[in-house]
Amino acid sequence: MKELKIIPPEVAVLIPRMQLEFTKENLEDFSDAILRLQAQLEKCPKIKETDGMKEHPAIFHYFYDITDIFICEYDGINKMFGFAILGDLEMSEWGYFSLSELTGIAPLNIDYYFSEQSIEVALYTKYPKYYKRPKSLSPLNVFIKNLKKRIKRWLKEKRNEETIKPKEPDKTDEPKVIDSSDDDVQGELF
Repeated sequence: MKELKIIPPEVAVLIPRMQLEFTKENLEDFSDAILRLQAQLEKCPKIKETDGMKEHPAIFHYFYDITDIFICEYDGINKMFGFAILGDLEMSEWGYFSLSELTGIAPLNIDYYFSEQSIEVALYTKYPKYYKRPKSLSPLNVFIKNLKKRIKRWLKEKRNEETIKPKEPDKTDEPKVIDSSDDDVQGELF
């Protein structure tokens, strides 16, 4: 794990003020979380880039008690777009948010360990009786996704085995002794 000395400014602005102060005081414990946020920030679509998508990437998740705000777009300055549940599922909606306002809400936190998924998957996972199952969670898609993960893991293990195990000498790899007095061999060499 890479240990940070400071929180990069472009990441610090994403963290609500109270959480930011605590994180700064305990930075060695949160270095991996800050690096995760930085990686997510680099992937974050700009405003309007997810228009028309059936599922929107949940890049950041802000939460407190029964409040969940999932962000899928960020202009890199102050404007964010996503889905907000402010305690009432029936009143939840898509909309624009001001980053400075979000980070100023005292009890709100950004989820340092939010797993990458779509907003629709996050909503269905948390509230399956209220939100419909997204297509990415259809049994066939889940099977394919899990199969891909297993294949990647298997390939990684194979690569690790190959780099760890020294190659055993093969009998065919041994140098051949050539008798230079043999006329046939000399003809082949020249």
